[in-house]
Amino acid sequence: MISPEIFYLHIHGEQLGPYTAPQIDHLLNSGLIAEETLYWREGLDQWQPVTSLVKLRRQRNRWLTPLLAVAILFAIGVLVQFFGSVAILGWREANQHEYTAKAAYWRARGVVRATALPPGIFVEFQHFSTSEVEMKPPAAATVHLKGEITEHDGHEHVLSWSVPMQFDPQAREWTGESPQEVAP
Repeated sequence: MISPEIFYLHIHGEQLGPYTAPQIDHLLNSGLIAEETLYWREGLDQWQPVTSLVKLRRQRNRWLTPLLAVAILFAIGVLVQFFGSVAILGWREANQHEYTAKAAYWRARGVVRATALPPGIFVEFQHFSTSEVEMKPPAAATVHLKGEITEHDGHEHVLSWSVPMQFDPQAREWTGESPQEVAP
């Protein structure tokens, strides 16, 4: 009895087998046998190419996934390098929930940026250690900030602000009144 499901392969001058069609499909598409490999089964007059028995699927490039991962990580690294410090500073200015001098300072920076500066003006505030924060218990503070302003035309100058701040202990949130520009 001839079984149409049993095949033999001709590999490196040897007849190997028996194999089933799914086994040959796996061998071919995983790269374990070459496209030029020949097969035979009972009832055939001569050896035939395995590609006439099973379809050769296009193999994925082994380097594609790692290269894509590296490219994505590089892009993320560039974005973090470029925008990371801005995002962190913005987060610190918006998320202060303690009644401390540093929290009042950071929130006052956000208030100045949001209410005292026209859109598109860049400001680089001086460090907390060079600023003055007057804590007024139980829930107020006045923050004196200095910052270097860069105008649209690239012109730079130093400005100072006095920012009255209120702390809501229930909401654990700082709010600022309108900043007053003062002499540097």
